[in-house]
Amino acid sequence: MTIFSFEFLILLVASFVLFYLVGLLNKTFKRTIVPQWSILLIASLVFYGFNNWIYLAFIGGSSLVSYIFALLCQYKLFNKDENGKTKFKPTKVVEVRKGYENLMCAFSIIINVSVLVVLKYFNFFSNGVASLFHFTSFETNFIIPLGISFYTLSLISYNVDIKRRISEAELNPLKFLLFVSYFPKVLQGPISTYDKLKEDGLFNEHRFLDVDYLKSFYRIAIGLIKKIVIANVLGLYVNSVYLNLDGSFGINLILTTFLYSIQLYCDFSGFMDIAIGVSGLFGIKLEENFDTPYLSSSIQEFWRRWHITLGNWLKKYIYIPLGGNRVSTIRWIINILIVWLVSGLWHGANWTFIVWGLMHALLIIITGLPRQIKKAKQVEKNRSLPIRIVGTILTFLFVNLSWVFFRASNIQEAFRYIYQMVQVWVPSSYSIFADPSLSKAHPFLIVSIAFVAILIYLKFIKLPSKSSVLAFISKYALTIVFISLSIFVFIYLNSIGGGVSSFIYFDF
Repeated sequence: MTIFSFEFLILLVASFVLFYLVGLLNKTFKRTIVPQWSILLIASLVFYGFNNWIYLAFIGGSSLVSYIFALLCQYKLFNKDENGKTKFKPTKVVEVRKGYENLMCAFSIIINVSVLVVLKYFNFFSNGVASLFHFTSFETNFIIPLGISFYTLSLISYNVDIKRRISEAELNPLKFLLFVSYFPKVLQGPISTYDKLKEDGLFNEHRFLDVDYLKSFYRIAIGLIKKIVIANVLGLYVNSVYLNLDGSFGINLILTTFLYSIQLYCDFSGFMDIAIGVSGLFGIKLEENFDTPYLSSSIQEFWRRWHITLGNWLKKYIYIPLGGNRVSTIRWIINILIVWLVSGLWHGANWTFIVWGLMHALLIIITGLPRQIKKAKQVEKNRSLPIRIVGTILTFLFVNLSWVFFRASNIQEAFRYIYQMVQVWVPSSYSIFADPSLSKAHPFLIVSIAFVAILIYLKFIKLPSKSSVLAFISKYALTIVFISLSIFVFIYLNSIGGGVSSFIYFDF
């Protein structure tokens, strides 16, 4: 089941109707007869297991491991109050207890990470060992559950927070399963912590009249434009160039790197817009994952704006526990390299992602080394506009170059692409504008570029006040136009064989 299928539309409508009918029922009888969150749990399990029911065994098993070890970690910290209700009352942490809690947390993390490593990285490490020791390589085709990289990070954060006593262990296993499998976020994030998602209303009762549906549908419409009208159209051209790399050089490849940068951003952030909008229909807020990252004037700023929840996760659960920047310069460099090695491997079992991660690590080290040596605090300076513009251009160019390794199927293809890209004096024998297989998509290439400009404009213009009639009419009209155009482009791309590509980050 994809979010562009009729099955998903039926599931969404059915879940929406049942969700608010249950809420009305509970309100009528003034007590919780059926919790609203149970409807979301059923919808999430149907959505996740629709294509392969085995996925449910994996996500259910991993969730059960984290759930049990979290309870064991906080064993004897739950007590009955005077009303007989179970309350979390942490005692003073003594060394024996601390060691026990660390052990419970470690067991959970080791089990879940082991499942991820075996399913996703077995062939990568097997081939590496075989090449190193000249063995015969052994590969196997494991079933890899969708979104396993995303929900594994959520499980790790949960168990670490439980061990740190930042969070209270969830006693209800079904509530915990909903946190892990919540269908708007399970496949591609955002990577929310348990407390954050709980705070944003995952288990609350929601009234039909309390939700801003126009805001949610507008966000969905923006996501559809990004994914279908921009990312899917640009993807046709990017894929064609990579398939005809032999005849592509210089400007042709430089243009393609820019197109891929736009495609990747619109593909990933488009899904986030749709996920946030869908979740908003149920009154549940999801965290933002992007903040105009290509306008960043430094690589550090870029990673505060791109895939925000992953960056926060890496900082909170790896970088800071390693010592962060409160260590010696050599140790700080090692910490940065470890974080970006993990980030690269997390994205995929391929040397291209490792090189991509190390590229970002080296630039962060180079630009942050003077401050680290001086032990100066990281303070944002109000740099002059010309300096910010230059920094933004250089950062954008570097990120574009790094995306070559992100897109290439192997390390040889990535280096070959860069080698041919710098040969600007060599004429290309292949051109996307002369490719007859792309001729029917050319009108939509212009539309795609136009909508990039439109979305930038909508991002920065000052709209009328929220309560004004003009603001309502404008957003309502844009929502209808965007959704209608997305449906038209979707149908047209299918008619010319373009189809609808899956989201790029589904592979991670």
